[in-house]
Amino acid sequence: EAESRDRRRETVLLGYAGVPPIFSDFYEFVESLGARVVFNEMQRQFAMLGLERDIVDQYQKYTYPYRVWGRIEDIARAVRQRGIVGVIHYVQSFCFRQMEDVILREELDVPVLTLEGDLPGPLDARTQTRLESFVEMLC
Repeated sequence: EAESRDRRRETVLLGYAGVPPIFSDFYEFVESLGARVVFNEMQRQFAMLGLERDIVDQYQKYTYPYRVWGRIEDIARAVRQRGIVGVIHYVQSFCFRQMEDVILREELDVPVLTLEGDLPGPLDARTQTRLESFVEMLC
């Protein structure tokens, strides 16, 4: 169904890696910049969209809880298939997954912006400025 729809022509197609954002206005703000998130790693992973032979195969395709290399392969494939020009990597404060950020930056062939959050609510001015600069750089 998604493949049959007309593709929207946004200025910047972004990928989103990491846990869903804690910021209540994240997607609206990104779209206000003329960009669009066309890949959400965790949301897609949790949905388990690919129907496999059995539950074991299904969970083996679920990359997030395993080693970082499976995640990188999955994200890199999405970057190629969807024409993504930049990835936003969201990490929570004090989460061990922050260590994976360096590897993600080295292995992906597109720029990566890392955002960190710890409190629910709207984007703060600093994060808004970082997002604006990232999107502007990718234009």
